[in-house]
Amino acid sequence: MSDEAPITTETEAPSQEDAPKTPETFSLEYVQELRNQAAKYRTEKKDAAERAKAEVVKEYEGRLVEKEQSFSGLREELDNTNLELQKLRAVLAEGIASEDALDVASLVQGTDETSISDSVKRVKSLIGKAPERDRPIDPSQGSGNHVPLNGDPILEKVKRMVGA
Repeated sequence: MSDEAPITTETEAPSQEDAPKTPETFSLEYVQELRNQAAKYRTEKKDAAERAKAEVVKEYEGRLVEKEQSFSGLREELDNTNLELQKLRAVLAEGIASEDALDVASLVQGTDETSISDSVKRVKSLIGKAPERDRPIDPSQGSGNHVPLNGDPILEKVKRMVGA
């Protein structure tokens, strides 16, 4: 009987680890409650994200408007400077003296290259013209008798002293 296994007092009941696992089942109400709770958290998260986004947009909206105004002001200044440069180039290209270039450029009109060029040519044609006189000129003015109407008292005194 030595071949036989020793007999123990324990019964050979399957242990809990060896036992086949049965899936846990939950009631329909419990599952529905969990789903509702998860949906509530999802909507709260979505609402919080939208509120945060709205706050950020509101905060940066003022800054964005300020930057856009600054940018448009700089753009306008650049356009004006480029226009002035085009006028100066056109004036100098026409052969007008550099010391007169700024004065002539202030008279030039136009916003594009062709209109500026035409305006420079018109101004250049006007530069050489002398203004017409409206009143007649008396050529006898300043010539003839140099003695003043009341005589020259200093000349008379000198003649008496010298004896001439």
